[in-house]
Amino acid sequence: MGVVGNHVLDKLDSMSQALTTRTAPAWRTSLLYYRTLKVVRRIVLYLLMILAVAWAILPLFWVFISSIKPDTETYAFEQTVFPRHPTLDNYITLFRVTRFSLWMRNSAILSTATTLAVIGLSAMAAYAMSRFRYRLFELFSRMTLLAYMMPPIVLVVPLFFILFKMHLVNSMFGLMLVYVGTRLPVGLWMLRSYFQGIPIELEDAARVDGATRFQAFYKVILPQALPGMIATGIFVFSVTWQEFLFASILIFSASKQTLSAGVATFLSEDWIYSWGVLMAAGVMISLPLVLFYIFLQRYLIAGWGGGGLKG
Repeated sequence: MGVVGNHVLDKLDSMSQALTTRTAPAWRTSLLYYRTLKVVRRIVLYLLMILAVAWAILPLFWVFISSIKPDTETYAFEQTVFPRHPTLDNYITLFRVTRFSLWMRNSAILSTATTLAVIGLSAMAAYAMSRFRYRLFELFSRMTLLAYMMPPIVLVVPLFFILFKMHLVNSMFGLMLVYVGTRLPVGLWMLRSYFQGIPIELEDAARVDGATRFQAFYKVILPQALPGMIATGIFVFSVTWQEFLFASILIFSASKQTLSAGVATFLSEDWIYSWGVLMAAGVMISLPLVLFYIFLQRYLIAGWGGGGLKG
């Protein structure tokens, strides 16, 4: 039996070796297939990302290139991507001939004041709605969301008559009130969801240590909500900076006009002041938003966990 058993074991060993030798190429083929598939998938994802970035950047690139082209090249029959004779005359004309600097100042004042007011009011309202449980708060939050969903064109006539009764038509203060009222709902909803994600134990610990509710809100909750407040501020500032509808209807004086409404005067039905100047205006309108986002981007990261430490 021992000889027979050894013979059987030798047979089984030889069969397993043959099976392993036959299946090894199959395993290697499958591994190579999955590695190739992974590389192809990564290449496709990178190509899609490059196309998406190009789709977003190319219009801005074309606006900038057109802004440094002289009008003779802009209206030439043979167009080139890059200007043959780049110039800054369009920017010089923009600030010397038009009231662009005044419009930029008006937009900066309105956008900054609106952003600060919306952040301050929506932060206090969002804190109250996330910490206190009343049925009226839930109804109020839904009504604010409904107000934000209303098309702005529907609100123009009622707001015009309200400001007319208050003698605030053609007033930057009246336009700021309109901006604050139309931006508050989105600011309230953005910050409400953020305040709800902050642990209430942080506030309770501060109150146990002797802080009042306002002190706990100011010293503990607000630093935790800093990223959400900055994100809300970026959204409110950018939307207000580019707003056209209310500014073009509620403001009559050229000295009180904002950027979008002022630049729109460069265009008419059958005449354009200058394509180069118009493109230069587009660059100057977009540049502050880009710098504003770059400057505040680091605070989005630095604000995480900023108020949860004690000592």
